[in-house]
Amino acid sequence: IRDDFIWVIGVLRSQEETKAFFYDFFTKTERVMFTKRLAIALMLHKGYKYEQVQSILHVSTSTINRVMNWLDSGGSGVKSVLDKLIREEKMEVFWTKINSTLDSIVRLRK
Repeated sequence: IRDDFIWVIGVLRSQEETKAFFYDFFTKTERVMFTKRLAIALMLHKGYKYEQVQSILHVSTSTINRVMNWLDSGGSGVKSVLDKLIREEKMEVFWTKINSTLDSIVRLRK
C-alpha cells in the first residue's frame, strides 16, 4: 500500500494537481501538521534555534525534537527538498534585486 501511495504522489504532474490531491486527501488538521513539519525542518536546516521555531510556529519542543531526529538520522529525501526550497528562495531574492536595479536604471533615464 505504501508503494501505491508513493506512486500516486509521483504521478502528480502540476502544482494545481498536487494541491487538489493534498486538499482532497488530507484533513485540515493533517495539512496543518504536514506543513508545520516541513516548516520546522526548513527552519532547523537554516539554523534557527528551537526557541525561535517554537515561538514562530507554536509547536512543542517534542515535535521539534522529532523532526530534528529524523533530519539527523538520515532524512536525505527531506534535506533534498529543503535544499531546493532554499535555492528557490535565493533565486527569488536574486531576481527581485535584478528587477529593482533595472527599475532604478529606467527611472534614472527618464
